[in-house]
Amino acid sequence: MWLSLLPWGFVLLGLLPLWLFPRQETIYPGVVFLVAALILAAAASLYAKVPLDPQVRFFWVLGLGVMSSVVAVAASRDLAQVPEDVAVMASVASLMGACVFLIGLFFLLQREDPALPAPVQKGFRNHDGIMPYAALQALAPSLETLSGVRPVTLLLLHTRTDQLGAELLQYLRQPDMVFQLKPGQFLIALQGSNLEGAQIVFRRIRQNLVIRAYGVLPLQGMSIRQALVQLEGELEHYYLTQH
Repeated sequence: MWLSLLPWGFVLLGLLPLWLFPRQETIYPGVVFLVAALILAAAASLYAKVPLDPQVRFFWVLGLGVMSSVVAVAASRDLAQVPEDVAVMASVASLMGACVFLIGLFFLLQREDPALPAPVQKGFRNHDGIMPYAALQALAPSLETLSGVRPVTLLLLHTRTDQLGAELLQYLRQPDMVFQLKPGQFLIALQGSNLEGAQIVFRRIRQNLVIRAYGVLPLQGMSIRQALVQLEGELEHYYLTQH
């Protein structure tokens, strides 16, 4: 929360000369710089909510916040009689803001997405590409770590008890994983897909297979166990309301 408010504090700092020095008679182009500073601060606040590494997110928000302060100083210079020393300090701050933003980019380029271990490395052999529930338990920590740096969406399907899991694979991408929890119940881990992408995958499956019920949930800020409990709860509620 505090990170999204930081850029607005920088804007107020850049506008401080308006209260310290006499006003100019004209407001143009100062008001244009003021609008630009507000837009930069808004963009920095949005960056605070982007699902990136905390270090990357912090430096990008800080860098854009400093730049918004510099633009706010430019607005103050045109709206008030600001000494030249303040403008010089603003130019130095603009250089610092750009450097901070580049530091965030450096951390982004250094970060590598955690790779999921192959099921055979965990001692599991999949059958036609479908893994058992025990494999899900073994891969759960890796999936939870992966969800911290890229979207992972879980799709729980209830199908016929004689449904072959291998038939699901033709509607999925290479990195997606399918786990059979019990006969007729499958959990699909969609890597790099958000809710909208998961809905597209589900519609493609439903057009070709019999789906009795389904649940979709992003794996973010929770464990695999918690996500399964929530998904099963949603399906139980669906069955209760349909009968």
